[in-house]
Parts: sequence; C-alpha cells; structure tokens
Amino acid sequence: MAQLPDDRARQEVTALVEVTRMDPRVWPDVRDPGSVEEIREAFGRRCWIHYIPHAGAIEVRDIGSVG
Repeated sequence: MAQLPDDRARQEVTALVEVTRMDPRVWPDVRDPGSVEEIREAFGRRCWIHYIPHAGAIEVRDIGSVG
C-alpha cells in the first residue's frame, strides 16, 4: 500500500478490498493451468487486487494502480 501513488489510490484499494471481503467468490478465478492456488482478481476504477479467498476472508497477494 505504501507504494501506491497517493491517498486516493490507497482509499480506492481499501474500498475494493472491503467489497471483495464481503463476497470473495463473486470475482473471476484467474488460476493459471496447473496452479494450486485459487488466485482471483478484482478491479476498481484505477486499481486492482489479486487475492485468494480463505473461509470468508481474503488474502491479498498483489495490489496495483494506474497513475
């Protein structure tokens, strides 16, 4: 989060994480063939997260932002 460009991007990522946490199974599965992890992704207007659902919670694996 500290590497995001500004407070607005951090706020957007935080909001996206909260929405995703509320229902982590609604976002698409983006597993590579042969992967053992159930990596999914969710997108905001200027940001995205890659995460893994775990029993009603999520583990965020990657965060990104455009600009």
